[in-house]
Amino acid sequence: MRVMILVALLWCSALAALAHDDADHDDDAETIDVSGVSVPEHVSYHEHVRPIVEANCVACHADGQIAGYAPFTLAEDVVWAAPDIKFHVVNGLMPPWPPSRENLPLKYDRSLSDQEIAIIAAWVDDGAPLGDPHDYVPSATDGFTLVDVRADLVLQIDEPYTPAEDVLDDYRCFAIPLDIDAPQYITGFDYIVDVAEMAHHNIVYLFDERATRAIQRRNYADGRPGWSCYGGPGLSAEAEWIGGWGPGAMPVIVPEGTGFIIRPGQHIVIEMHYNLRTSREPDQSRVILQLEPAERQLAELTLVPLVAPVEIPCPDSVEGPQCERETAIERAKELFGQDRRYKPDYLLRECGQNLTDYAANTGENARGYCDYPLTDSFTIFSVGAHMHELGRSFRLELNPGEEDSTLLLDIPDWDFHWQDHYFFVEPLQVARGVVLRMTCVWDNSLSDEPRYVVWGEGTSDEMCFGSVLALEP
Repeated sequence: MRVMILVALLWCSALAALAHDDADHDDDAETIDVSGVSVPEHVSYHEHVRPIVEANCVACHADGQIAGYAPFTLAEDVVWAAPDIKFHVVNGLMPPWPPSRENLPLKYDRSLSDQEIAIIAAWVDDGAPLGDPHDYVPSATDGFTLVDVRADLVLQIDEPYTPAEDVLDDYRCFAIPLDIDAPQYITGFDYIVDVAEMAHHNIVYLFDERATRAIQRRNYADGRPGWSCYGGPGLSAEAEWIGGWGPGAMPVIVPEGTGFIIRPGQHIVIEMHYNLRTSREPDQSRVILQLEPAERQLAELTLVPLVAPVEIPCPDSVEGPQCERETAIERAKELFGQDRRYKPDYLLRECGQNLTDYAANTGENARGYCDYPLTDSFTIFSVGAHMHELGRSFRLELNPGEEDSTLLLDIPDWDFHWQDHYFFVEPLQVARGVVLRMTCVWDNSLSDEPRYVVWGEGTSDEMCFGSVLALEP
């Protein structure tokens, strides 16, 4: 791993999580105050609202896209959904953009301006009039468009995989040999979901030829594609983590002049987490890679995983053995293997902490954090974040509490529908010696059946996980 971080983490886990119900998230919505924003006297769809919708909404709200079930390509569709559109934009729920305005400027910002929100609200309040189509003028801003990843290599398992019947969370690894004749760089990544209802997340690893025999032993060992892999592929070989997907994640194009090098004989291993609350169907999702030839001599990227302890007590109103930490640890061991029994204490040690550091945690306000003193200088291009269903907020910052502190990512209202990797408008140059701190906050009262929660692989467990896409000078 080219970017050296003092606390070396031996493995990493899930990148994304299954979403809350819409109603749960809407209850947390905070109305954006646009009462003082001026708007035209007579707001119409074609003159005022249509430019906003086409610049910021249609990229997703169209047939074949992530929100194709609610298309906005026809004026009638938008008028029909007008009250719902107003609710979502004035509460900051749509377009989905979890980061706050406090962190560094980010690319692909999908949030609307106060002026745009005020125009939509006034239009709906006035009865959503269409107006004259001839008054339409496209937005002067670029708006939001989905990144187009060129499909140079498509990775898909040979046959569909049906998740196990006896588990609620099924982790399955699938190995696909790289069918290339010469070294190349991955410069773009997309994941096409087959059965969205049970797709919780995936992580994409790169293994060299030394993992081939281990892959052959595990693949189809139980008569089904791939192998069970809670907590990682388990191949006892060095791996590079090159990407992942979670609900709401957008296609990725890496910064110009950079890429992940791949070579003939290597394998891509996809660690897939299926959550089976609502569906259990055959799945044959696929990964799309955009490639460039090795002759371009691109700078090689590193994706660095970050983890922090998870120590979430029961709310004060809940009592019983389920509220004991040891019970939670035993549960993780029984569900996900003996190694998971040691994970909570391992995280505390690696972050230089002990349980007394979490004595102030309550069920409604539990905090987990870890400091990473950086032992080298490098360039950060983007950052990512992940928690599960109890998550309330996430922060990633440099030199916290100091005069030169920098907030890299601030997600004050965690939303499981929209977990992404966020690219900075300008790459961040980071000097040796700074401290990178990741902080997660949870609320255990969100659980239907509160219990003490530690780091775990399931959707009803929790994680504090981040990532940094970086490059050495």
